[in-house]
Amino acid sequence: MGDGREPAPAAPVEGPPRGTGTLRRRSAIALPLLAGGALAAIPAITRLTARPEPSLLSEGLAVGAGGLVRPLAPGTPIDYLPGTRVPSSADPLALDDAARAAAQTAFLRRASGARLPQGRWQGLAADALVDLLALTSPTLAVEPAPATDAAVPSAEAEAFPVGAVVAGPVSAWRYVWPRDASFAAVALDAVGLRAEALSVLRRLAALQLPDGGFEARYNAVGQVPDGRPRQEDGAGWFLWALGRIIAGGRAVPAGGDDPLNPTDLDGLADPASRAADRLMTLTSASSHLPPAGPDYWEVPEKRTTLGLAAPVLLGLEGALALADSLLADRVGPVAGAPTSGLPPAIASREVLAQRVEETRAAIEFSFNPGWGRHVRDDDVDAAIALAGPPFTRALAGSARVRAGARARMTRAAGGLAPGSGWRDDGVSWTPETALLAWSAAALGERAEAEELMAWLESHRTAAGALAEKVLPDGRPAGPAPLAWTCALVLLGVCELAG
Repeated sequence: MGDGREPAPAAPVEGPPRGTGTLRRRSAIALPLLAGGALAAIPAITRLTARPEPSLLSEGLAVGAGGLVRPLAPGTPIDYLPGTRVPSSADPLALDDAARAAAQTAFLRRASGARLPQGRWQGLAADALVDLLALTSPTLAVEPAPATDAAVPSAEAEAFPVGAVVAGPVSAWRYVWPRDASFAAVALDAVGLRAEALSVLRRLAALQLPDGGFEARYNAVGQVPDGRPRQEDGAGWFLWALGRIIAGGRAVPAGGDDPLNPTDLDGLADPASRAADRLMTLTSASSHLPPAGPDYWEVPEKRTTLGLAAPVLLGLEGALALADSLLADRVGPVAGAPTSGLPPAIASREVLAQRVEETRAAIEFSFNPGWGRHVRDDDVDAAIALAGPPFTRALAGSARVRAGARARMTRAAGGLAPGSGWRDDGVSWTPETALLAWSAAALGERAEAEELMAWLESHRTAAGALAEKVLPDGRPAGPAPLAWTCALVLLGVCELAG
């Protein structure tokens, strides 16, 4: 997420893509003894190191003829047909009445099974859902729709496969991140769109590496676009999502639909086994913690972070839920045979259950009492939400730190930074804000959850899209919509609705 990595070839003008930046705020350096000549050089140094202010990269989305999804240039005025992202007038896509009606019918048919919570947050949830659906399995135009009366740009587009969740519609966000996609699957299932949810997991399964892990991100044809290192939280998020959907499908949902059909999981048992094997390998050292590596901040790490350790635990717990639900006492293919000749890291349900408890204990031992981003630190970040409900039963000592996390991470506009150690630029990040809103709702902290939801609702673009960032003065910035934020908002609203 964000813009903190070294620039990649696809990086937007505003800064490098997706990592959320330097790990620590730059320290001010006192220079009282420097001569005037040295002091005069300070502004030049500042110019070299200062980051440009993020800008809004897209206003939202417009769905046109044939389902083509086009990002809107910042400032593009638009009104939508109800329940869709199809423009209600010819502008800005130059659609005639027949084309708009056909696009509306197709979009409404796709969303027809959704069950959104009624009440205060229904409108916010509805907008988040239509944006998330538009970013799932899209044919995504390369050029944005214009903000003026200029001619509609070419229809050159990238066709993403069924189940591919694109993080954002522009620039360096036009990729599939396993983390974002896993949250999207859980959110789609939460509102009753289980077929969409399972298609997302099947697409992730198709992208999985032979050892059960995942790369950081993938392009439309499933290739790795750059040399950034793999992110080992991917297997954890994949299994967390699959386990959560399975657990949610054990009972008849509120709408009266049929419970999960085991045949819906065809093609997912092998990938689940490989992912579980990967997590068992990552936690096989005596510490039972995964090695240090990038997490959702997407920056190099020398020490294990909670943002990596927690998803690994959640994935192991998801594998255990999968074992209990469908695979009896074996984790792996239904037939119980090792997968693809790989060494079976998991011999039985008992072995897996033991590793879950070992990893829980290791995280509690290593991150208590500060529960910071890094082992033995107290630099709290948004991953503290992963140490308790709705993700897992609260890890020992984490509740106290979670209770104070919002105050330590709040930025000028009222949203949250990725962490207390994040650079003090005043920028709020919507995924972290939505993550803590969902966490607060699950913890019964309704006031905090609703305050954060109201903040997200009031800081959308003019088109109603949830952008990645919000500037200190309240203006949205970065790509809009952001799939991860949309998914988290849906999950938070569902949690608030009970």
